[in-house]
Amino acid sequence: MEDDSSGHNYSSGFFSASSSSIIIMEVVGFRFLFSSSVADILLLVNYSLWPGITILCKSEIIAPWMRHWFQMYMDWVWFSMCYHYMIVAWSRFAAIRSPLTFRAQPRVFSYGLCGACYVLSLIQVLCTHFQPWYVTFYYEPAAYGMLSEDFEKYMRDGQSLMFLTFHTLMVIIPFYFYVRAIYLLLQHRQNSMGGQSVLDSSVESRLIIPCICNTVVFIVGQVVITMGTGEGKWATYMVLLLFSANSAVNPVLLLAFSATIRRRMLAQLGAEGLEKLRKYTPAPLLRDFPYPQTIPRSMVDLRRADAEITTNNQESDSGQRSPHSF
Repeated sequence: MEDDSSGHNYSSGFFSASSSSIIIMEVVGFRFLFSSSVADILLLVNYSLWPGITILCKSEIIAPWMRHWFQMYMDWVWFSMCYHYMIVAWSRFAAIRSPLTFRAQPRVFSYGLCGACYVLSLIQVLCTHFQPWYVTFYYEPAAYGMLSEDFEKYMRDGQSLMFLTFHTLMVIIPFYFYVRAIYLLLQHRQNSMGGQSVLDSSVESRLIIPCICNTVVFIVGQVVITMGTGEGKWATYMVLLLFSANSAVNPVLLLAFSATIRRRMLAQLGAEGLEKLRKYTPAPLLRDFPYPQTIPRSMVDLRRADAEITTNNQESDSGQRSPHSF
């Protein structure tokens, strides 16, 4: 897996004061992508496998009294996925903004943030599902999709507005982090062209692009669903396709933009010619064997180094910028 955070613009005096070294064994950013993938797998089951079974069996399978509890589970998974968009976007920004601090992030902290997505979604489900205005949706095989028990109530009493507000926030927050991350990447690349290589921006670009594309797919899906897909069973089926595509596109994009993931997948499949493939794919910063890197051990030193990198970048950027730039 690729190392998604790197910073090499340290002063020699800073390193002479810190002689400790640690071995980087895993990519921190992939912890968040792994947790997000768990939610994506559950969503694929909810919106692809389970509807397919109900359509083939021509039966709802579950009893009507179970619809409410099944809807709670489905909303819990959906909200978890939405919260992961925010966490993944923050991780991309943090990996670029403070590479050393992000690189030394404890595993407990990373998975704690991921677990918070599932806990918050559970709290949200428990706070909304027992309200008098909540309307339950269920799978109807004859409709090739989901139907509501009372669509007029869903649109009138606030449930539709709740989902619209929540999804809007889950679009704005990741958008903010991605805009700032892209700005920093461009700033780092400009400084690299000026002779100051402070970050391997190509690696960061390969990791941030699939995350941004997945968020764009989510936005497009929400816009289409909000505007409506028409009436009839093919319209409801189109909604399921949009939900499924929202989860299925993430692994496809990661395979497309991550050379290391492609190599690992081919290795798991027993594909031949992997050694030849290495010559034509970008070399990852984190290789198949652990390698030592001398970096400050304490979090205080890491934050100081990150602050020094940021200061140097800002000074270099302000020195290269003309008075009329903005």
